[in-house]
Amino acid sequence: KNLKIPNWIKQFSIYTIRDFLSKISNTQYIALSILEAPVLGFILSYIIRYIEDPSSTLYIFRVNENIHIFIFMALIVALFLGLTVSAEEIFRDRKMLKREAFLNLSRSSYLISKIIILLIISAIQSFLFIIIANAILGIREMYFIYWLALFSTSAFANMLGLNISASFNSAVTIYILIPLIMIPMMILSGAMFSFDKLNRSIGRVDKVPWIAEIMVTKWTYEALMVHQFKDNKFNKTFYEYDKRISRADYKKVYWIPELRNRLKDINKELNESNSINETKNALKVVYNEVEKEMRNVPEIKFEALDKLSETTFNRGVSRKVNIYLNELDDHYSLDFSRADRIKQKIINKNLENKPDVYYRFRDNYHNEAVSDIVKKVYETNKVLEFRNELIQHFDPVYQDPVVKGKLDFRSHFFSPKKHFWGKYYDTYWFNICVVWILTIIFYIILYFELLKRLITLSDRLKRRN
Repeated sequence: KNLKIPNWIKQFSIYTIRDFLSKISNTQYIALSILEAPVLGFILSYIIRYIEDPSSTLYIFRVNENIHIFIFMALIVALFLGLTVSAEEIFRDRKMLKREAFLNLSRSSYLISKIIILLIISAIQSFLFIIIANAILGIREMYFIYWLALFSTSAFANMLGLNISASFNSAVTIYILIPLIMIPMMILSGAMFSFDKLNRSIGRVDKVPWIAEIMVTKWTYEALMVHQFKDNKFNKTFYEYDKRISRADYKKVYWIPELRNRLKDINKELNESNSINETKNALKVVYNEVEKEMRNVPEIKFEALDKLSETTFNRGVSRKVNIYLNELDDHYSLDFSRADRIKQKIINKNLENKPDVYYRFRDNYHNEAVSDIVKKVYETNKVLEFRNELIQHFDPVYQDPVVKGKLDFRSHFFSPKKHFWGKYYDTYWFNICVVWILTIIFYIILYFELLKRLITLSDRLKRRN
């Protein structure tokens, strides 16, 4: 009763100082923690510093085909380092915590002291990794962008590692779990396998599957890839024009012909049987696509949308749809020409003044491998039908997400921006915010020991049975 327990701030201070002194007294721990990240950064970047011309020693960032692999591997390194520095933190203190349990000290002061020190370690590791690797690979003017993505990944891994450390009573079990956690994050990051080519029960062609939405590597990989392509100093100038060109190209070359082919099949059945039965799904596709297009291009009117049904569709409605498609064709032809003309004007101006500077500028900032990945240039199926809608299956980095509600934040992979609460946000910053939200959620799980309770609950049920 006479014991005076310190307040929260004093407890936090004592926990922090004790943990800090414990760590710096272990010279091997400090040496490995500091050297591991830059050594891995050097090894990775040096090995993949690809020079296209075998007879040359000149490194050109634009033609290095390994940059997207570097982005993925950098995030895996950040995840691995974040897990390894935190996986034994609470487990190692179990005897000390047991001795101090009778004092009824603040759990949050203990946890936050641990978290702050781990975050400082992860921030330093991410910084050292990026300083070395980005310099070797020639990734210019994106040090902070890469550092923040890697640090955010490590911060989430810190919280995940602390949850594991607090929930399991064996160091062997903890280190067995690390690859078990990392492998799904690697598979579902979007870097190794395309989400539309996964098992049908998991993958989707229109959006990132739900299971991948909880994988932190998906968010940070998408953030870095989109930012590296869209916001580098060279592509930034042309992105909006390329986006208009891509959209117009898709509508003219693929979308309008697809709808016309479906209309042709519908009219054929209507002429032969005077009814619509076998082509009713084709009519649903036409209805859904026209409805979406009316929102995208409101200046071109279509007054017969309610007539696009099995009972009301007729030859007159078919003619109106064809007229509408012709107007859209003209609209996109004009938009394509305008955007292309402005883009070519900028390029020609640069080539006339200083062509060497322009080409060097492109070589230093634009990367063709990253561009090919985010534009899916090797995709053979350019248009897919899914749930009676047409899905554009190329140039995802030029497509805005299809929104189906005010709170709908989900999108296709490599979307240039994300929607939430009626507004659009840049993909990089939105994704980083999501990573920190997931990190906070895992802190709440840690504070209330939800994972530990779940494990002990299963043990209790087994004993009871």
